[in-house]
Amino acid sequence: MPTSRERALLVAIAAGAVFIRFYGLFAHSTMPDEAFTFFIASHPLHQIVELLKTGDFHPPLIYVIGHVLFGLTSKAYLFRVVCALAGVIGVLATYAVARRAVGSWAPLVAFLVAFNPSLVFYDGFFRMYALLWSACMLSWALLLWATDEPQWPARWAAYAACLTVLLYTQYLAFFTLAAQVIYGASLRPPRAGFWVAVLVALVLFAPWVPVLLVQYPLGGTAYNALHGHWFDMLQAPPVLLIDGLPTAIELSPFVIAGLWLAIVAGVLIAIAQRRWLVIALLTPILLQVAYSIASGKLLLGQRYLLQAIPVLAILLVIVIQTIAASRARVAAIALATVLMGLTLAGTLDKRFVGTYMPIDWSVYRGFLESRMQPSDGVVFDSSMVYYVLIGSPVTRNRPLFLVTDPQDAAAYGAQAAKLRRVWLIDYQSQLPDPQALAYTALARSHPVHTTWRSTQAGYGDVVVTTLFERRGGGKRSP
Repeated sequence: MPTSRERALLVAIAAGAVFIRFYGLFAHSTMPDEAFTFFIASHPLHQIVELLKTGDFHPPLIYVIGHVLFGLTSKAYLFRVVCALAGVIGVLATYAVARRAVGSWAPLVAFLVAFNPSLVFYDGFFRMYALLWSACMLSWALLLWATDEPQWPARWAAYAACLTVLLYTQYLAFFTLAAQVIYGASLRPPRAGFWVAVLVALVLFAPWVPVLLVQYPLGGTAYNALHGHWFDMLQAPPVLLIDGLPTAIELSPFVIAGLWLAIVAGVLIAIAQRRWLVIALLTPILLQVAYSIASGKLLLGQRYLLQAIPVLAILLVIVIQTIAASRARVAAIALATVLMGLTLAGTLDKRFVGTYMPIDWSVYRGFLESRMQPSDGVVFDSSMVYYVLIGSPVTRNRPLFLVTDPQDAAAYGAQAAKLRRVWLIDYQSQLPDPQALAYTALARSHPVHTTWRSTQAGYGDVVVTTLFERRGGGKRSP
């Protein structure tokens, strides 16, 4: 059982998790993914289903929540409260799971998750990412809670409800379900309540399966663009754990090698000490990586790996715990302090230092509006930026071209080339237009062009804007 000191630490960590997520929650501008979510959620329920069949590749929960909230208020930015609260619940669930995995060292795991820069960032936007990682950890916590008293149906009902929510949140949930099935099958004696709970969750998800079958051939769970991203996987530990630090620190070969070494050591220690729960927690990540490699789908980006962060934190703490049990206790305290410091520094950078914060799309909209002419065309490469600018003069009564794949890029680039002035808004185009086909087509027909690059580049979140003209025009700074 946790001591009174440990409970006090948990209360302080939970308070910190609330503060860092809710402070300034409504101050930042809507990001493209969030704007896209608002756009779909604003439609009637039957239209949401149709839009998700061909326009997005996720289950409906976040959109249905948004649809319900639109019935209460038109201030969509308030919806972020749902995700921020989910993040806090995820911190508490992580502590509950870590208590089984590392005992009294669980508060350190909770701290690393509560102030993790990647989680704090994504918990601040209305998208399914916060719901996914928190529901993953909550499902593990409820599963362990149910196995403590398997004769209590209410505990299995809670687990079944959470599992159902998880499945309707994101298709990556199936990797967690698979790992929990493996874990549940290993329980001795067998737990009938576990199998009933899993069956109930699958039955409740069954009505959505026909939509999933339509979605998958069109894009499934991600772009088919795994190639060219292998080196990024080497950077995964720092990007997930200490993002927001200066690149010279975050992506230092020494930091990358040190984190990988600690993670591998944590896995080996867990195996040697038969901490099978830790291996079970790691299994969904291994399944996701294997599926990504086999399918060629890009499921290895930061936003798709958030649920790995609590597991990585547990592995790191296992190493610190093991060192602390030896004569090198001072070294363990030093390692814990450094890790906590890097985590907190990354979060403070991302929350309060402009250089590391994402693009302010309201400022960007003003930049475009001040320079556009009524007859200008706009190529959105990719199309997500369009949803941030809906309703503004930028998208009103002018030719618009929304690029979603290379075929669109080639066709729309040729169509836009007929216009006298064309704006190309390049935002994360390495996925829909990796060969820059739209840019190439416009540059060929419009030899005079001017390019602006956004100054804020949090998470590599850069927008490059190019004005193509048949006749010259002066360059003006944003």
